[in-house]
Amino acid sequence: MKLPALAAVVVAALTVLTGIASGSPARSTLTTVTVDTLPISNALPMTLGIQKGFFANHGIEIKTQTLQSGNDIVLALANHNGDVGYLGYVPMMIARTTGIPLTLVAASEVEGTSTTDNWQDILVKASSSIRTPADLAGKTIAANALKGVGEVVIKAALQKAGVDPNSIKLVAIPFPSMRTALNNGQVDAIWTPEPFLSQAVNIDGDRIVMAPGPTLGNYFPNGGYAALSSWMTANPTAAKSFRLAMNESLQYAQTHPDEIRALPGGNVPHLPTWSATIDRAQLLQLAKYAKQYGVISSLPNFTQLFPSDVRTGFATGLLEATVTKLGLVRVVQSGKIAKRLDPGKYLLIVKDQSKRHGFALVGPGVHVATKVSKAGTYRFNITLKTGLYNYTNLRKPRQAGAFSVS
Repeated sequence: MKLPALAAVVVAALTVLTGIASGSPARSTLTTVTVDTLPISNALPMTLGIQKGFFANHGIEIKTQTLQSGNDIVLALANHNGDVGYLGYVPMMIARTTGIPLTLVAASEVEGTSTTDNWQDILVKASSSIRTPADLAGKTIAANALKGVGEVVIKAALQKAGVDPNSIKLVAIPFPSMRTALNNGQVDAIWTPEPFLSQAVNIDGDRIVMAPGPTLGNYFPNGGYAALSSWMTANPTAAKSFRLAMNESLQYAQTHPDEIRALPGGNVPHLPTWSATIDRAQLLQLAKYAKQYGVISSLPNFTQLFPSDVRTGFATGLLEATVTKLGLVRVVQSGKIAKRLDPGKYLLIVKDQSKRHGFALVGPGVHVATKVSKAGTYRFNITLKTGLYNYTNLRKPRQAGAFSVS
């Protein structure tokens, strides 16, 4: 055999062996999944996952179609215009309770904890007399759709802030058109996500007056990827492969924010917190809000909407840890310093604000830590057992704390 031919055989053999060794078997053909999505930063993990080859490694080729609201995506999926759609959990609930059998394929993101880290807020013009949430009473607010996520969280957050939710007027305006509507005085305020949020603040000088999601709860659920149950049944392998690739993309995006910010539309200060897990208790509260404000007439069947293979691993409790820029560390539950906790599964969210310090939690069956030189938001699924758990600043062990589980 001539050397060029031999070299070709060797390269081909190495390619096959490399694919097997890396856990990414060579795929002769890819299954195309058409995803209906929105023009917002939430979809960037999928874009990054495509670039990284996560979907191709699972045998999936993604084709995208951009629409303007979750309700638009529900209608598209119902008419078989797309296989999977990114949409808020509220449109999913509307679909499920009105005879459109959607099922969650993969989770996506949650909201932040305040106006300082949230990625979708209510904004007003710099010259507006609206200064506080109370000033929104009687005003006109733009959302990308009526009877959607925006309407539910805006009304629920206003009511929690002591404002009559029925006093406001909501109008439907696509996200890309909201800045113009606000600048022209068509509306008094807009509820908008990134990248439009940063554009409104940095280019137009608009002000944030309220973060509805965080007002309802830290890391409040927002949206995910859903499909018709019939598509799931007819394409079980593609559905599972999509979920696995999406989960891999979410995890990578959450731990590599610099790569997300390098994408078109990703260079924003407030990125969503992406997670492959769902919080069933918060989703149930969201459904109750949707029913209270007449968006749905009955609560959806959670077992059908959120199947067990997606729910697996979701937290039964939520712990929040913080590392300040000065290196101070703390762990809280429901807004109070954690002292004694019940045994069980928890989602630990660590907001590390420092590039010089880090966080670690050690106890029975648990040893998790952030990176000392990298700030960001980290998520850990942990199971707490009876015993003592210590948490510490990785660079300053004396700045530490502890809680017991019993």
